[in-house]
This record gives sequence, structure tokens and C-alpha cells, in this order.
Amino acid sequence: MAPAATSTTKEDTDTQQDETPSTSAAREEKTTRPVPPNVLLDDEEPAPKTEAAPEPDTSCGSGDAQSAFAQGVSQVPLWGTIGWELFDPSGYDPCASLSWETLMVEGGSSSSPFHIMLFNHGEYLGTATAKPYGFAPTIERVSDSEIAVTYHWPREGEGNANRSGTTDAGFRWDETQQKVIMSGDVPPTA
Repeated sequence: MAPAATSTTKEDTDTQQDETPSTSAAREEKTTRPVPPNVLLDDEEPAPKTEAAPEPDTSCGSGDAQSAFAQGVSQVPLWGTIGWELFDPSGYDPCASLSWETLMVEGGSSSSPFHIMLFNHGEYLGTATAKPYGFAPTIERVSDSEIAVTYHWPREGEGNANRSGTTDAGFRWDETQQKVIMSGDVPPTA
């Protein structure tokens, strides 16, 4: 299970999709959807529920940030033949409805691909986006169930050291749907 982001900038994904096509003219065909199938975009309709919504989970998961990384990283696809290392564990909270850890490709540099692992009460949910993006994202907690992400990227003609492009996205745990809802954009692709 991997939550992920939405974007007006599309990325290719090999992930099988379980959704109905969006009526938005800005949406491309579902094979270019930048999020895994268990994450809804903020303008998608959820599947109708016949059961009552589950009670909010107020429990805490077990383990620390390193244990959470070790349990979840095996589910993150390799970057070619390269694995992932824990870059920043500071967003992990086993008691939060939504928490995160930032990954970087093993032996990477500041412009290398980064992924964001998402957790619900310590349980690994998946990555925020279907594919990783270069440069470490800036991530801030908005609430117990929501984070704000700023992706960084070089504009045309800029080098990696003076990159000034930013793209903002939000990720919110929806207790009723038991999914992460993404709003905003991902960085443009070349």
C-alpha cells in the first residue's frame, strides 16, 4: 500500500490503478496518474461505503523511527539497482495519524532522488508519490493528520546549487476512507 501525490504535472507509473476516470479536463488518462492506487486525489470521489465510519485510532504504534524505516523500506522499489537510506527520521511519530520519514538513494547527493515514507500510528502506508523526486523536500506538520511538503527543483538554466523552483503539496490522512488524500502538485518532469 503506497499513498502518493496529485499533480497537474503528470508522471508515468507502472502501478495498477483501481479508480474511475476523473471528469476533470486537466486529468490525463489514468496510466499517467502520479499516485499509487490506494491514495485518492483531493478531487476524486471515494467509493460508496455501506458501513459506519471507523472510530478514529488514538493508539500508538510500537517502535522507533529506525525500526519503522527497517520495516517499510523493503516495500519501496529500488531506484534502478540502488536501495534507499534513511535521510531524515524527525517526522516519525508512532502516535500520529500521519507521520513521515524522508529517504534518499544510498550514497546520494543533494540533488539525488528522495522519497517520503508515510505512516499511520506507526504502520507503514507507502510512499507519498509513485516516483521519487530530486532534492530533499521541506516537510512541516500541519496537524496530527496532515503534512505540507515543498518540493525543490532547478528552473530552466539553473544549476543544482542555485535551484529556485518550488512546488507545494499536502497529504492528509482521512480516517473515514482509511487513505491518504493528496492535494497540490509534484515537481515538473523534464
